[in-house]
Amino acid sequence: MTGHASAEVRNGTIGEVIGLSGTAPGFDVVYLFMTGPGVPQYGSRMDSSVSPVVTGDPDSFTQVVVDGDLWNYSWQTGRVSGGLAPGLYTVYASTAPVAADALSGIPYSETDIFLSKPVTTGTFHIQSVPPGAQVEANGKYSGNTPLDLPDLDPGTYLINISLQGYVPENGVYDLSAGETKQISMELKPALPSATDSPLPLTTIPETIAGTAQPPTRAPLSSLIVIASLVIGLGMMIGLIQK
Repeated sequence: MTGHASAEVRNGTIGEVIGLSGTAPGFDVVYLFMTGPGVPQYGSRMDSSVSPVVTGDPDSFTQVVVDGDLWNYSWQTGRVSGGLAPGLYTVYASTAPVAADALSGIPYSETDIFLSKPVTTGTFHIQSVPPGAQVEANGKYSGNTPLDLPDLDPGTYLINISLQGYVPENGVYDLSAGETKQISMELKPALPSATDSPLPLTTIPETIAGTAQPPTRAPLSSLIVIASLVIGLGMMIGLIQK
Protein backbone atom coordinates (compact mmCIF):
# COMPACT_ATOMS: atom_id res chain seq x y z
CA MET A 1 0.00 0.00 0.00
CA THR A 2 1.33 3.43 -0.88
CA GLY A 3 0.42 7.03 -0.15
CA HIS A 4 2.23 10.27 0.56
CA ALA A 5 5.55 9.47 2.21
CA SER A 6 5.80 10.47 5.86
CA ALA A 7 9.03 12.37 5.13
CA GLU A 8 7.11 14.72 2.83
CA VAL A 9 5.59 17.35 5.08
CA ARG A 10 2.82 19.17 3.29
CA ASN A 11 1.70 22.65 4.22
CA GLY A 12 -1.84 23.91 4.34
CA THR A 13 -4.08 26.51 5.91
CA ILE A 14 -6.99 25.74 8.18
CA GLY A 15 -10.12 26.24 6.11
CA GLU A 16 -8.81 25.00 2.78
CA VAL A 17 -9.53 21.65 1.12
CA ILE A 18 -6.52 19.31 1.05
CA GLY A 19 -6.46 16.44 -1.40
CA LEU A 20 -5.22 13.04 -0.17
CA SER A 21 -4.65 9.98 -2.35
CA GLY A 22 -2.83 6.68 -2.55
CA THR A 23 -2.99 3.09 -3.76
CA ALA A 24 -4.32 0.00 -2.02
CA PRO A 25 -4.06 -2.96 -4.43
CA GLY A 26 -6.39 -5.81 -3.52
CA PHE A 27 -8.47 -3.80 -1.04
CA ASP A 28 -11.95 -2.36 -1.43
CA VAL A 29 -11.79 0.22 1.38
CA VAL A 30 -9.16 2.16 3.30
CA TYR A 31 -9.70 3.57 6.78
CA LEU A 32 -8.50 7.12 7.36
CA PHE A 33 -7.81 8.81 10.68
CA MET A 34 -5.56 11.56 12.01
CA THR A 35 -3.43 12.47 15.00
CA GLY A 36 -2.31 15.96 15.98
CA PRO A 37 -2.80 18.86 18.42
CA GLY A 38 -5.96 18.47 20.48
CA VAL A 39 -6.86 15.17 18.81
CA PRO A 40 -7.39 11.92 20.82
CA GLN A 41 -4.07 10.17 21.45
CA TYR A 42 -4.56 7.28 19.02
CA GLY A 43 -6.43 9.22 16.38
CA SER A 44 -9.80 10.61 15.37
CA ARG A 45 -12.02 10.65 12.32
CA MET A 46 -11.01 13.03 9.55
CA ASP A 47 -14.25 14.98 9.88
CA SER A 48 -14.24 15.22 13.69
CA SER A 49 -11.26 16.08 15.86
CA VAL A 50 -13.15 14.98 18.98
CA SER A 51 -14.35 11.54 17.80
CA PRO A 52 -11.71 8.90 18.66
CA VAL A 53 -11.19 5.91 16.40
CA VAL A 54 -11.65 2.50 17.97
CA THR A 55 -9.76 -0.56 16.79
CA GLY A 56 -12.18 -3.08 15.34
CA ASP A 57 -14.99 -0.52 14.85
CA PRO A 58 -15.06 0.45 11.14
CA ASP A 59 -17.73 3.11 11.69
CA SER A 60 -15.41 5.09 13.97
CA PHE A 61 -13.06 5.68 10.99
CA THR A 62 -13.43 7.74 7.83
CA GLN A 63 -13.95 5.10 5.15
CA VAL A 64 -12.86 5.70 1.54
CA VAL A 65 -13.68 3.37 -1.34
CA VAL A 66 -10.77 2.04 -3.41
CA ASP A 67 -11.41 2.27 -7.15
CA GLY A 68 -8.99 0.49 -9.47
CA ASP A 69 -6.43 0.23 -6.67
CA LEU A 70 -6.64 4.02 -6.16
CA TRP A 71 -8.27 6.00 -3.38
CA ASN A 72 -8.88 9.74 -3.12
CA TYR A 73 -10.16 11.89 -0.31
CA SER A 74 -10.77 15.65 0.01
CA TRP A 75 -10.09 16.79 3.57
CA GLN A 76 -12.23 19.86 4.26
CA THR A 77 -10.25 21.33 7.12
CA GLY A 78 -12.74 24.13 7.63
CA ARG A 79 -15.60 21.71 8.31
CA VAL A 80 -14.05 19.46 10.93
CA SER A 81 -16.32 19.01 13.92
CA GLY A 82 -14.53 20.30 17.01
CA GLY A 83 -12.23 22.40 14.84
CA LEU A 84 -8.52 22.15 14.16
CA ALA A 85 -5.69 23.96 15.92
CA PRO A 86 -2.59 25.11 14.04
CA GLY A 87 0.16 22.51 14.09
CA LEU A 88 1.47 19.25 12.65
CA TYR A 89 -1.01 16.48 11.83
CA THR A 90 -0.37 12.92 10.65
CA VAL A 91 -2.99 11.32 8.42
CA TYR A 92 -3.09 7.52 8.32
CA ALA A 93 -4.63 5.35 5.60
CA SER A 94 -4.95 1.80 6.88
CA THR A 95 -6.24 -1.33 5.20
CA ALA A 96 -7.92 -2.38 8.45
CA PRO A 97 -9.90 -0.45 11.09
CA VAL A 98 -7.11 -0.11 13.63
CA ALA A 99 -5.97 2.91 15.66
CA ALA A 100 -2.42 4.29 15.77
CA ASP A 101 -1.42 1.98 18.63
CA ALA A 102 -2.44 -1.16 16.71
CA LEU A 103 -0.88 -0.66 13.27
CA SER A 104 1.83 -3.26 13.72
CA GLY A 105 1.61 -5.81 10.92
CA ILE A 106 -1.12 -3.86 9.06
CA PRO A 107 -0.43 -2.36 5.59
CA TYR A 108 -0.86 1.40 5.88
CA SER A 109 0.52 4.72 4.66
CA GLU A 110 0.85 8.08 6.37
CA THR A 111 1.51 11.70 5.52
CA ASP A 112 2.40 14.70 7.66
CA ILE A 113 0.53 17.96 7.11
CA PHE A 114 1.35 21.22 8.84
CA LEU A 115 -1.73 23.41 9.15
CA SER A 116 -1.34 27.15 9.68
CA LYS A 117 -3.79 29.64 11.07
CA PRO A 118 -5.76 31.29 8.28
CA VAL A 119 -4.80 34.83 7.35
CA THR A 120 -7.73 37.17 7.97
CA THR A 121 -6.06 40.60 7.75
CA GLY A 122 -4.11 42.69 5.25
CA THR A 123 -1.30 45.25 5.20
CA PHE A 124 -0.70 48.65 3.61
CA HIS A 125 2.88 49.69 2.79
CA ILE A 126 2.80 53.46 2.30
CA GLN A 127 5.55 55.67 0.86
CA SER A 128 5.67 59.34 -0.11
CA VAL A 129 7.99 61.70 -1.98
CA PRO A 130 9.32 63.45 0.02
CA PRO A 131 9.21 61.07 3.02
CA GLY A 132 8.09 62.04 6.51
CA ALA A 133 4.49 62.85 5.58
CA GLN A 134 1.70 62.25 8.09
CA VAL A 135 -0.63 59.36 7.24
CA GLU A 136 -4.29 59.08 8.18
CA ALA A 137 -6.29 55.90 7.54
CA ASN A 138 -10.05 56.50 7.63
CA GLY A 139 -9.46 59.74 9.52
CA LYS A 140 -7.14 58.27 12.16
CA TYR A 141 -3.49 59.32 12.42
CA SER A 142 -1.34 56.25 11.83
CA GLY A 143 2.26 57.51 11.61
CA ASN A 144 4.69 59.02 9.12
CA THR A 145 5.99 57.68 5.81
CA PRO A 146 7.51 55.27 5.04
CA LEU A 147 4.94 53.28 7.00
CA ASP A 148 3.56 49.74 7.27
CA LEU A 149 -0.02 49.32 8.52
CA PRO A 150 -0.43 45.60 9.34
CA ASP A 151 -3.33 43.55 10.73
CA LEU A 152 -6.03 45.58 9.01
CA ASP A 153 -9.47 44.09 8.49
CA PRO A 154 -10.44 43.60 4.85
CA GLY A 155 -12.40 46.53 3.47
CA THR A 156 -12.16 49.97 1.88
CA TYR A 157 -9.84 52.62 3.31
CA LEU A 158 -9.41 56.37 2.71
CA ILE A 159 -5.71 57.19 2.96
CA ASN A 160 -4.68 60.84 3.47
CA ILE A 161 -1.06 62.04 3.30
CA SER A 162 0.04 65.54 4.29
CA LEU A 163 3.30 67.41 4.84
CA GLN A 164 3.82 71.07 5.74
CA GLY A 165 4.62 73.10 2.65
CA TYR A 166 3.05 70.57 0.27
CA VAL A 167 -0.40 69.97 -1.20
CA PRO A 168 -2.10 67.04 0.63
CA GLU A 169 -2.89 63.87 -1.33
CA ASN A 170 -5.46 61.13 -0.72
CA GLY A 171 -6.87 57.98 -2.28
CA VAL A 172 -9.40 55.20 -1.70
CA TYR A 173 -8.02 51.65 -1.58
CA ASP A 174 -9.56 48.18 -1.17
CA LEU A 175 -7.73 45.64 0.99
CA SER A 176 -8.24 41.86 1.00
CA ALA A 177 -7.27 39.24 3.58
CA GLY A 178 -3.65 38.17 3.11
CA GLU A 179 -2.90 41.11 0.80
CA THR A 180 0.01 43.54 1.13
CA LYS A 181 -0.85 46.62 -0.91
CA GLN A 182 1.81 49.14 -1.96
CA ILE A 183 0.80 52.82 -1.92
CA SER A 184 3.10 55.57 -3.20
CA MET A 185 2.21 59.26 -3.43
CA GLU A 186 4.24 62.22 -4.69
CA LEU A 187 3.47 65.50 -2.94
CA LYS A 188 3.62 68.78 -4.86
CA PRO A 189 4.97 71.97 -3.24
CA ALA A 190 2.24 74.38 -2.17
CA LEU A 191 2.16 77.81 -3.87
CA PRO A 192 2.82 80.77 -1.51
CA SER A 193 -0.28 82.80 -0.66
CA ALA A 194 -0.59 86.58 -0.28
CA THR A 195 -0.62 86.24 3.48
CA ASP A 196 2.77 84.57 3.32
CA SER A 197 4.44 87.84 2.00
CA PRO A 198 6.20 89.97 4.66
CA LEU A 199 4.39 93.16 5.58
CA PRO A 200 6.23 96.48 4.81
CA LEU A 201 7.66 98.26 7.79
CA THR A 202 5.68 101.34 8.85
CA THR A 203 7.59 104.34 10.20
CA ILE A 204 5.86 105.82 13.20
CA PRO A 205 6.62 109.54 13.59
CA GLU A 206 8.32 110.38 16.82
CA THR A 207 6.63 112.79 19.25
CA ILE A 208 8.49 114.94 21.74
CA ALA A 209 6.72 114.79 25.05
CA GLY A 210 6.89 117.64 27.51
CA THR A 211 7.82 120.35 24.99
CA ALA A 212 5.91 123.61 25.68
CA GLN A 213 4.31 125.14 22.64
CA PRO A 214 4.87 128.89 22.21
CA PRO A 215 1.76 131.07 22.89
CA THR A 216 -0.11 132.28 19.85
CA ARG A 217 -0.63 136.09 19.63
CA ALA A 218 -3.90 137.48 18.31
CA PRO A 219 -3.50 139.72 15.26
CA LEU A 220 -3.77 143.57 15.77
CA SER A 221 -6.96 143.87 13.72
CA SER A 222 -8.74 141.54 16.09
CA LEU A 223 -7.75 143.69 19.08
CA ILE A 224 -9.13 146.86 17.45
CA VAL A 225 -12.48 145.19 16.77
CA ILE A 226 -12.75 144.02 20.35
CA ALA A 227 -11.94 147.52 21.71
CA SER A 228 -14.61 149.11 19.49
CA LEU A 229 -17.22 146.68 20.75
CA VAL A 230 -16.37 147.47 24.36
CA ILE A 231 -16.65 151.27 23.79
CA GLY A 232 -19.94 150.91 21.94
CA LEU A 233 -21.38 148.75 24.69
CA GLY A 234 -20.41 151.38 27.30
CA MET A 235 -22.16 154.20 25.42
CA MET A 236 -25.37 152.18 25.14
CA ILE A 237 -25.41 151.53 28.85
CA GLY A 238 -24.98 155.30 29.53
CA LEU A 239 -27.96 156.26 27.34
CA ILE A 240 -30.18 153.73 29.02
CA GLN A 241 -29.36 155.09 32.46
CA LYS A 242 -30.40 158.67 31.39
